[in-house]
Amino acid sequence: MTLMCFVTLTGYRRRVTKQQIKYFAAAKEEVKFEELKSLDLQKCATVGEIVDGMRYCAFGARMLGEVAKTIHGMITSKKKPILIYSGLPDSPLGLLLQKFVAAKWCGKIIIPSEYAKPKNGGENAIVVGAFSERNAEAIYRKPERAIFINQFDLARPGQIKDGYFPDAVFADPRYVMPVLYRTLEEWINGKRSVMGTLMADLGSYGGVAAQVARGAKALRAMMNDKECLRFLTISGAMTVGKMDLVICDMIESGMIHAISSTGALMAHGLVSSIGLKHYKYNPKYSDTELARRKLNRVTDTLEPETNLDTVEQVIGDVIEQLDGSRTLSPTVLNKLIGEHLAEHYPKERGILKSAYLRGVPVFVPAFVDSELGNDLYIHNMKRERRGKKPILMDLESDSRELVKLVTKAKRFGIFTIGGGVPRNNVQNVAPLIEIINERLGATLPPRRFTYGIRICPDRPYFGHLSGCTYSENESWRKAVKDGVYAEIQADATQVWPFLVKYILETSQGAPAGATGRSPLQKEKPVSIGYNASYGASSLKQGFKR
Repeated sequence: MTLMCFVTLTGYRRRVTKQQIKYFAAAKEEVKFEELKSLDLQKCATVGEIVDGMRYCAFGARMLGEVAKTIHGMITSKKKPILIYSGLPDSPLGLLLQKFVAAKWCGKIIIPSEYAKPKNGGENAIVVGAFSERNAEAIYRKPERAIFINQFDLARPGQIKDGYFPDAVFADPRYVMPVLYRTLEEWINGKRSVMGTLMADLGSYGGVAAQVARGAKALRAMMNDKECLRFLTISGAMTVGKMDLVICDMIESGMIHAISSTGALMAHGLVSSIGLKHYKYNPKYSDTELARRKLNRVTDTLEPETNLDTVEQVIGDVIEQLDGSRTLSPTVLNKLIGEHLAEHYPKERGILKSAYLRGVPVFVPAFVDSELGNDLYIHNMKRERRGKKPILMDLESDSRELVKLVTKAKRFGIFTIGGGVPRNNVQNVAPLIEIINERLGATLPPRRFTYGIRICPDRPYFGHLSGCTYSENESWRKAVKDGVYAEIQADATQVWPFLVKYILETSQGAPAGATGRSPLQKEKPVSIGYNASYGASSLKQGFKR
């Protein structure tokens, strides 16, 4: 669906300044962007339906969804595409590609050196995996249209631009091709594949496919442990990438009991929570032009500045109710925002709303490094002008809450998207407990995480936390030696939805051991780590710890 960008800009439902009116007038010029849609697993029952929904997301998910649609168009045309593949014909991937030919979806499989010969060329091609630079010129020049599926960023010169990735999926073909095969089987032959079938299939392919299959088993094991406190740690632009409802599903189904996130991720998630939109980037518009129109680009997605203006007003409505007599922690602020969303946006789904309703605390350890931090800073300046006390954040309060959460549970596990501060914030609770005991003579029960599932494309040799292995975590006394771990080196948007849907599917919406309560809770599903005697409303006049 193609929409005028102005549709979103005029969706600004609150106060409008003269400067913004001038901005709206400028935005009326012919600028068209495609509206993106959050991936809704509640509306997806099969692999093909998830892949189709990915077309309206961002990053690797969009690459996968759009390529699937393009290949479907090639296959259903009179002139079938060919497969260019240099791998072993009797490998699991090679045998799968032969199924593409046997199904008459593709004309033939040809190796790159053969394709480089003069007699070949002029057809559509699906280039699977790597190829030698000796044959690169022929592969780039001879096909009428070429789809590139590899983890090495190989594509035609000039095909890929900053924020624009057509006709390519830069991921391990041992994972991508089985997903595409299941998708095309459904779209062409009506043979529907559920997640259990996909996960059982992936294990034999090796590479990322095998990592995903192991990840599904590890996640299932963590779900089955009724005495495990489960964290979701998440970084990267996952809400701009339209994965926000995947997080909601994890909260609402009881898959997770606490979240550690970047503030930016939560702020951008508020956009969808209040009914505003993100848009697909169009490379015909330069970043200079986007800046003039205040359309902020996040890789291949646009966030209109007016979205963030509205988010700031929502946060302002929450903060205005506080008298500043007590300090505030990020978890409590997020709870207040969630309560506000539940009251004022009852028809919209949103992360903080779902977290509030299910009693799931949302930690934001790097609070100032976000739109949330910016908004609080601005509001404190406004309060100062009016002679009101500022709202001061107490980050140590959340450290105490983390220690309390982990020491009350017998075991804890972590499901990680990306890395960064949110990941380390939760993992770091283990050495924090250790040094509290050693340096202060305390007797807190030692804790290390027992389960870990991590989805991040980064390799260990880059030297940053996102690529840090669970084995390395063990050296810091963060991870149990014989724990259940899975490390998936992939774009999370291409993998994460399938894993979550697998758990929802195999548990019929209620993961074993996940009743919607944490292992810390007894009969009533109260907020984890909070005193159940007060609700978010009581914080408006300050509260006692």
